[in-house]
Amino acid sequence: MYKAAIMAMAILALPAGQAVAQKADPSALQIVAPPRPPYIFDEGGIASGPAVELVQHLARSIDSNPTVRLLPFQRAVLALDRGNTLYPALLRTPQREKRYIWIGEVFADRAVFFTRRETPTVNVLDAARTLPVIGVMRGSELQYILQSLGLEQIEANASENDNARLLQAGRIESWFALEAVGRATWRGLDFNPVDLRSGEPFALLSFWIAASANLPPDTVAKLRTAYRAMRSDGRYQRIIAPLAALTAPS
Repeated sequence: MYKAAIMAMAILALPAGQAVAQKADPSALQIVAPPRPPYIFDEGGIASGPAVELVQHLARSIDSNPTVRLLPFQRAVLALDRGNTLYPALLRTPQREKRYIWIGEVFADRAVFFTRRETPTVNVLDAARTLPVIGVMRGSELQYILQSLGLEQIEANASENDNARLLQAGRIESWFALEAVGRATWRGLDFNPVDLRSGEPFALLSFWIAASANLPPDTVAKLRTAYRAMRSDGRYQRIIAPLAALTAPS
């Protein structure tokens, strides 16, 4: 893992904003999120997935409505900035640190280079420099990491589905993505998992349950207590098992 990639996380976030100063009402707490498989799925307009299950358990601990409303990313972040909101799986970065309240970690995902079976795995920066083209999701944290590593042969595409299709078709030689996200995307497109290889991680990016900055301290304390209880009694491990399985050695 490279120090440059870790330091790059300091510039991954959107420009910091201020949550609207208002008194938060736990009974009116909303939960919003964009679809982000394998953490959050859109099942016909209904949110599902490990991060959704975790945040619903926490919401029940404060007698709040556990329904998760699916929104585009920018609208979900705006709701979090405005207040009285929980976000099930947001990347925790230095620039976001004081912008939100962090309830508990969902999962730490590894940023890796995916290649096809016939292409050598990419484990070091020198190997990455030899790649003709690297696919990455446009505007994502992963694109900033590649740029921080001095890699210029980037093809930024609109979605991870696009990158997976291009790699499978041989139109790009590699794809830089989070490991759990990449493998879930590949599987969701019904591609053969044997054809996808990944190398050593170049960064570790952690998804957390985030809360608006205006949540009262007693509400935050109850949510964090509920999270710790889930870590202690085994519910957390059961819920995130599908994520862990995606990154387990095959």
